[in-house]
Amino acid sequence: MQLRRRDQTCDARVGFKPTIYILVVLALATIGASSASGAVSSSTKAAAETSSQSFDLQKLAEGVYAAIRKEPPGLMFNANIVFIINDNDVVVVDTNITPSSARESLAALRKLTAKPVKYVVNTHWHPDHISGNQVYRDEFPGVEFIAQATTLEDLPAVGESNRKGLLTNGPRFATQLRSLVEKKKSLTGEDLTEEERAGYLSDAGQLEALVKEAPDIQIMLPTITIEDRLTLRRGDRVIDIRFLGRAHTRADLVVHLPKEGIVITGDIVVWPVPLVGSTSYPLDYGATLEKLLALKASIIVPGHGKVLRDDSYVQLMVRLLSSVKQQTEAAAARGETLEQTRKSVNLDEFRKAFAGDSRFKRFIFDAYVTDPAVEAAFKHSSKK
Repeated sequence: MQLRRRDQTCDARVGFKPTIYILVVLALATIGASSASGAVSSSTKAAAETSSQSFDLQKLAEGVYAAIRKEPPGLMFNANIVFIINDNDVVVVDTNITPSSARESLAALRKLTAKPVKYVVNTHWHPDHISGNQVYRDEFPGVEFIAQATTLEDLPAVGESNRKGLLTNGPRFATQLRSLVEKKKSLTGEDLTEEERAGYLSDAGQLEALVKEAPDIQIMLPTITIEDRLTLRRGDRVIDIRFLGRAHTRADLVVHLPKEGIVITGDIVVWPVPLVGSTSYPLDYGATLEKLLALKASIIVPGHGKVLRDDSYVQLMVRLLSSVKQQTEAAAARGETLEQTRKSVNLDEFRKAFAGDSRFKRFIFDAYVTDPAVEAAFKHSSKK
């Protein structure tokens, strides 16, 4: 294990996760200390009190809770959060897309325990997983932020350019989504479905909240960085923080609780449609997921979407990424251009498997899988 500690913070502001649709429609560049006393209320009461909020608080094991977001599938995302409550402290995995949503998550934690948060693990540097860090920093001045080492390069560099694109173009996209809802038309010009309507309104609301808060978001560089693995021991609990390989980004961490049979994946796994994205490494992604499967967890907490109780969905993702890799490398070997490769790579089988008959989910699949996965795989194949 290689571990580095930092004390610096970063004043860079950040935008939001890139979407292929926004690239096409706007024709623009990417726009992505308390006392250690026990619980102050029962987990049942806390879960009930959060049921009407924007997440469901689910108890996964003794002392382990997941705040699972309730937004419908869409083009914008807010992260699932996990609280690991130990004998004397708390480890939090990810911190939401805005300070306000992070404060809502923290309020739910406060109903579970008054113990201080010692560590925040950011599974990767995308803003929907790190923009709430300052809330925990303000509440717990001694908190440490853990991330993979390449975050030190990617967060300040990409974050600033994303912020500029977001502040300029984000409001236009939110307005466009609301206008489409009023006209009862979809992004593709067809009559709007109820699923699309719910998704567009959710996307617009999340985007408007992020744009409103973005100027005041302080993005902090990690205080602890790891190359491959960091294991925390809290009594008889093992919290194994691991870099399994490049996937959704080159900085993806997973948090494995071997005793509890739980793995927290960040955006390596997203349900119901994978979030491959433009910062992904499709040639490595499948192998990284294979390492995730080797942990043999019985509970998988994805970066977005419902808690998974078996590995069938991840197995399907492995087959998808394997197909992207094989087809793209074959196209590169034939000397095809990127545009030719886009036409020759066929992911219809997987679009059907993930999206079913949902037109909106098929749109999301193309926006976050087909287009960015093929382009990223082609780019990396060309460098071989």
